[in-house]
Amino acid sequence: MTQSKHDLTGAALLNDARHNKSTAFTKEERERFGLRGLLPAAVCGQDTQLTRALENVRRKEHDIEKYIALRALEGRNERLFYRALIEHTTELLPLVYTPTVGQACREFAHIFRQSRGLYITPEDRGSVRQLLDNWPERDVRVIVVTDGERILGLGDLGANGMGIPIGKLSLYTAFAGLDPSQCLPVQLDVGTNNRELREDPLYLGWNHERIQGDAYDALIEEFVDAVQDAYPHALIQFEDFLTPNAYRLLRRYRDEVLCFNDDIQGTAAVSLAGVFASTRVNGARFEDLRVMFLGAGSAATGVGVLMTRALVNVG
Repeated sequence: MTQSKHDLTGAALLNDARHNKSTAFTKEERERFGLRGLLPAAVCGQDTQLTRALENVRRKEHDIEKYIALRALEGRNERLFYRALIEHTTELLPLVYTPTVGQACREFAHIFRQSRGLYITPEDRGSVRQLLDNWPERDVRVIVVTDGERILGLGDLGANGMGIPIGKLSLYTAFAGLDPSQCLPVQLDVGTNNRELREDPLYLGWNHERIQGDAYDALIEEFVDAVQDAYPHALIQFEDFLTPNAYRLLRRYRDEVLCFNDDIQGTAAVSLAGVFASTRVNGARFEDLRVMFLGAGSAATGVGVLMTRALVNVG
């Protein structure tokens, strides 16, 4: 069960990002929750806190430094982080997600500050359900999971790929209103074939070559089954899997569990919607369009399949 603010006092409350208001705690709240002496004297409303937080981010020279500052803000004051992201979307969205998240994934082990989400490795075979019990939230509704093999256009980043589920779920909270407590980022850390990562002494992942075949499928199946048992109402979003695995897993599970592949289906849906919208603006007929794809990854093939179906429907 999620702990409420009223169950926390003193330093424990200040260290809980979900409930911490920091200097915005009123004098009465400081007395009630044992915070007297643990904060500076001034009581600052959230408006003032937002000004300070944005100033802190803007003083950073490089985008990756701004990314680190924003993630640090999320780690200590969740409400303030999401207010900043919602009210300053144009400025902050490129820092929280693409394009900056790509660099954050490449440098994940070197900028690591605080663990977020759940990591599952082949060594956890037979106990994945127990790992889900270690997650503090019981009402998980959305899981974004990756195995890190095709992160954006960067290839195999292994456990460094966790930056993608974390970032994607931040967007769902900020712009779709999902409660952060109902969101779970998962890294299926099945190894990496990226030699540079495996030779990095700071690499945080399961430092082996990727498992494949039956061993890989068995771990995926155990994960899906564990999710169904622990969080029966949760949606599983497969993210940034290698194209053959992405299609294979989608075919395997799409009719059995609540799931989708964002690269194949999400990108396709948005792309097709954009094309339809453009025809209303320029007066073109959808069936007369010629569409060119650069590459044949999960996104491009997914868009191609959906557009083909749309053309068939149009006749």
